[in-house]
Amino acid sequence: MTPLSNPFRLSFRAWVAFPLCAFGFLIWTNTLRVRRVDYVSGIAERSVAEPAVDASTPVDYAGWQPRLIVPDHDGISYEWLDQTRQMFTRREWRVRHIDYENAPFGREVYAASPYRWWLGAIAWLDHMISGRPSGASVERAALFADPLLHLLLLGVATIFAAWQFGAYPAALLSIGMAAIFPFAAGFLPGAPGDQGLVRACAFWSVLPLLAGIRAAYSTAADAGGRARRWFFVGGITGGLGLWIGVAGQVPILVGIALGGLIAACVNRGDAKVNPAGVRGPLPWHAWALGGAATSLGIYLIEYFPAHLGSWQLRVNHPLYGLAWLGGGTVLARAVAWIERGKPSWSLREIIVLVLAVAALAAVPVAMGLTHSLGFLEVDLSSFRLTRLPGDVRETSLWGWLVDEFITPKVWATVLPVLLVLPAGWLVLRRRTGMASRASLAVALGPVFVAIGFACRQLSWWNQADAVLLALLVAATAAIGEAFSHRLTRWVWLGFVAPMLVLGAIQIIPPADAGMKNALDESEIFGLIERDLARWLAIHAGAGRAVILAPHNETITLHYYGGLRGLATLGWENRNGLEAAVRIVSASTPEEAKELIDRRTITHIIIPSWDSYLDVYARMGMGQLEGTVLKTWHDWNLPPWLRPVPYQLPTIAGFEGQSVAILEIVEEQDSAAALSRIAEYFVEMGQLELAALAGQALRRYPADLGALVARAQVEIARGDTAGFVHTVELLQRRLSGGADRVMLWDRRVSLAVVLARGKHMDLARDQVRRCLAEVDEEKLRWLTTGSLYRLQVLCKAFGVAIADQRLRELALDLLPSDLRGRL
Repeated sequence: MTPLSNPFRLSFRAWVAFPLCAFGFLIWTNTLRVRRVDYVSGIAERSVAEPAVDASTPVDYAGWQPRLIVPDHDGISYEWLDQTRQMFTRREWRVRHIDYENAPFGREVYAASPYRWWLGAIAWLDHMISGRPSGASVERAALFADPLLHLLLLGVATIFAAWQFGAYPAALLSIGMAAIFPFAAGFLPGAPGDQGLVRACAFWSVLPLLAGIRAAYSTAADAGGRARRWFFVGGITGGLGLWIGVAGQVPILVGIALGGLIAACVNRGDAKVNPAGVRGPLPWHAWALGGAATSLGIYLIEYFPAHLGSWQLRVNHPLYGLAWLGGGTVLARAVAWIERGKPSWSLREIIVLVLAVAALAAVPVAMGLTHSLGFLEVDLSSFRLTRLPGDVRETSLWGWLVDEFITPKVWATVLPVLLVLPAGWLVLRRRTGMASRASLAVALGPVFVAIGFACRQLSWWNQADAVLLALLVAATAAIGEAFSHRLTRWVWLGFVAPMLVLGAIQIIPPADAGMKNALDESEIFGLIERDLARWLAIHAGAGRAVILAPHNETITLHYYGGLRGLATLGWENRNGLEAAVRIVSASTPEEAKELIDRRTITHIIIPSWDSYLDVYARMGMGQLEGTVLKTWHDWNLPPWLRPVPYQLPTIAGFEGQSVAILEIVEEQDSAAALSRIAEYFVEMGQLELAALAGQALRRYPADLGALVARAQVEIARGDTAGFVHTVELLQRRLSGGADRVMLWDRRVSLAVVLARGKHMDLARDQVRRCLAEVDEEKLRWLTTGSLYRLQVLCKAFGVAIADQRLRELALDLLPSDLRGRL
């Protein structure tokens, strides 16, 4: 049978309808998702005028603010966006270091470059065509990078399958690429990540080998040469998979080797003179040589010359190429021994075998010496089935089955495994052609390994689907060759269809996903953190803030506001996470302050919706009690912490949440610190706590700032008599010149209190003194409420900040609604 012959008795043009439908399905579903991301990203934008810009900001970024709300609040996607932006801003074609995690030292970046290049290439095209700032083009590219990769994979795979296996296998492959779950859900708009490339490499690690096996068993004159070329290509694609991610690729390579052994066992006794007239075993040497050469070449491309010498085995390393070369040699000899039944024990063979085993052992030996699990390391993303919003997170398949045994999602995930049954039957069936039996045997090896890993890590179901798609091609081609009756092939189509239909149902987003659905929790988190990042960036000043926050907020606050931080969960940032754990689990404020100063932290962010700082404290201390974080929760703040009021934007479904922002400041005297805490509670509307602080302020009757804070509390609580009495005390103190030396923000509060008490002349005098001393740092120090009231008084008294730049900054520091009132 020629590659393009079609035993299904339908024309080639008729089968073209299948990939066209697959393309249409993907375009439709991705269009709905793009609409949703655009809709969510465009709502609840409380403008804070312009973003913070410093001398390092490129010209084409000035005036642009990140706005993309990544689906499911996926921190990995934010990392890819950040690194791609850095690639543009610093003109780095390889990103090997970032400074916005593990501040102030930064951390190394080991993630492979190809996905950044792919995302960056699409962004560059968008920038050249549309003229958007590079940052906006990166966000635009994020909407289309993964869907385009999916469409490209589908198109190339379908054409290749039609060329090598026929139209019928290609047609089913195209539908499988678009519908098999969870594989087809791994290419989401707005959630960039290299997982799609990892799965594509797993698929392409197997498919060229199947083409090579068919070539080896053909009657063509150059069958052996064609087989070697295809096996070499399979090694190259496997090597590219090592580049993208060894954790997802090494088990696939082990599975391919297992498949080679299975094929040798099946064909034992028939290899000396096979029916196609081809002598000798399959060209596993060519496969290993292609893979080893590619592994070494891409290692040099990624790390030469400045980053060579690392023994990090969680990423591609020359040892993997060496082990592959040794493993290929062992596999080739094992296959020859199995098929021929007569191992050769010459001295040369023994030496080669010993060297090959030593090369193969290089990786596990290095893992032992470096105390690393290498490609067997797992991270939190390993326990996610897909990146669809709100999707399954479980530690293993068993844990998932216990919770959701009979749900459609479970069946959509596990049903494709049934492809193993007819494939195994065809392998054992003597009347199946030798090429088909060998192809199926090789394809089954990585399937078995992938399913084993998938039982431990849910994310591996995506890899399992990738190699199951290759098995689908081999099984469909084998059925087409083994059976000529039309009914048999309709039965095969009926066997495959339910698993693909169930998968497609899981992938289809809600029809009204663009506009009508309520915001889910992850979308709300993204909107809130975007607003917080912009607010904090402009109040702290460009490049000044270094934050201690939970890992999710560390990532998003940098993406939206350029704020550097400590803790993230990426394995390269172990030092940053350990530093965060040590700070929040410190037993004394002095210990915490020393660690904070060492890390140049300026702000501590404690969101009510993310309790991971509590987790960090328990990791360090074993419990929350007795840690400085617990004292901060109880508002027992040391004199070097100042709470900064921030009002969350109003978003339905997020009522009752808050975020505590604690700024590290020069040590304050007790009266000033307590006064600022009291005014914080007033501005945040926490009147019970404000009343307690007001009572505590009575311990400082001679302090003018304390009297001002007491008056603010009394205004907020509606205590008119108390307020009148406090203002009288203020007047007596002012008449004695008590305001000659006064902290600037306390003077602003004094002016506000005097104006509220109808003492306009005194208030005007204080406002003028404030304007005489104003500078940028003082403006940024003020709370939003104090800054707004200062400008209201300026307008009422007909005075203004003399410096135009400071006057504009004072307006920019206010939210748009307050600016509008002025």
